[in-house]
Amino acid sequence: MRLLRTTTLLAAVAVGATLAGAATAAATPDLDWAQCGENAAVECATITVPIDWSRPHGDTIEVAVARRAVENPIGTLFYLPGGPGDSGVRRLLDRDPLPDEIGSRFDVVSFDPRGTNRSAPVTCDAELVANLPVTNPDAGATLAGMRDYARALGESCREHTGPLLDHLDSVSVARDVDAIRAALGERELSLYGRSYGTLAGAMYAERYPHRVRALVLDSVFDHSLSPRRFLWTQTATGEDSFREFASWCDRAEECALHGQDVDAVYDTLYAKSVAGELVDPTSGGPVRPMDLVNRTVSFFYGPSSAEAAVFLRSLADGAPAARVAAEETEPFPVAAFCADHRVSIRSERQWQRLWAQQNRAAPTLRTHFAWLPVTLCSAWPAETNNPQHRLDIDHTPVLVLNSAHDPATSIEWARNVTRQIDHGRLLTYEGWGHGVVDRTPCTVEATTRYLVDLELPRRGATCPADRSGG
Repeated sequence: MRLLRTTTLLAAVAVGATLAGAATAAATPDLDWAQCGENAAVECATITVPIDWSRPHGDTIEVAVARRAVENPIGTLFYLPGGPGDSGVRRLLDRDPLPDEIGSRFDVVSFDPRGTNRSAPVTCDAELVANLPVTNPDAGATLAGMRDYARALGESCREHTGPLLDHLDSVSVARDVDAIRAALGERELSLYGRSYGTLAGAMYAERYPHRVRALVLDSVFDHSLSPRRFLWTQTATGEDSFREFASWCDRAEECALHGQDVDAVYDTLYAKSVAGELVDPTSGGPVRPMDLVNRTVSFFYGPSSAEAAVFLRSLADGAPAARVAAEETEPFPVAAFCADHRVSIRSERQWQRLWAQQNRAAPTLRTHFAWLPVTLCSAWPAETNNPQHRLDIDHTPVLVLNSAHDPATSIEWARNVTRQIDHGRLLTYEGWGHGVVDRTPCTVEATTRYLVDLELPRRGATCPADRSGG
């Protein structure tokens, strides 16, 4: 997926096959590996796991697994993809998702988490997904309208998906990972979680501390936050990335907005989107307020500052641009997010206060893509089996990685998560973007030393920013 539009937050739940033919058996005890059709260097398999782990002999689903094997591995390194909704199988098929210094030392195994991609994907009414209502209060959205939509969409997901909709939480995902560990015949796993995958990694370490050899949480998700604090901090980190982008434009002559007031340019575009007057000159389609926010923030994942400037300039000029592709970002299916987040919004007035708080945290961007799932979760008709809580990890030394200027996972989250882990150590990349492990030789070396030799960096360790690109 290239540009992260508002509708793509839901798009992953509208594709894939409906859960069918649920069997009645506990997890399959082994994996029947075979070369993957798309890439002979990668092995593929499936494992049967219970839909509801509290009923291990109840209905089941098939979870897709992939492996890149090496000679004389240290052991198995399990890659936990982000999103929620990213495909670990696709990551392994495309390339080794970890630097060669790490991937060459381990059998790297990953999967498509339950309810996504090749693992019994959640399926919902396509027309509802395609017709997402206005989500921005500035453009006329109301809590009542959003909650009506959430209920209708959720019920359609339940109709097409079945009981799996109540068991998409990260604890269930962690239990799937342990079933895969057992099927691999491994006593322990090393794990690398990225973005939302860090939550499954943390849940695994909570539940199976003696099964963890090492755990890396890269661009970490803080599951201890209230919905209000979650919205505030994520919106603020998006605004921080915009401030860094605007500062770069002031300095860099190659910025397409150099010499202009970048904030004023964005304010004008935002006002036009609220009025329904902003058109994408490349596609000819409308750009709604949340589309503008999401597409702008998606450029900061790389970051791709030059591309962000070209995109905003093309919208302002009304002329198609030759290069406006954002960095690849990860899907964010609402159903999985709501399984991990209990949200209570009691009134329109409270919702409007949350919106005003976001505007204060991000006076330019106004909001963040988190606004949609948090709002929908307040009326989502499925169980939240893994509500927010502080981590309880006291056995495992954990390496936490985060950029100082990450548009999605705040450095504040990383510091807070590290404080919750008795033997946690934070390595801060002093630059920009989402995802740290392969940023510079410094980040690769520190992560390799930990995963291979189990040596954590010193407290307060940092890696300098790579200033070679925009």
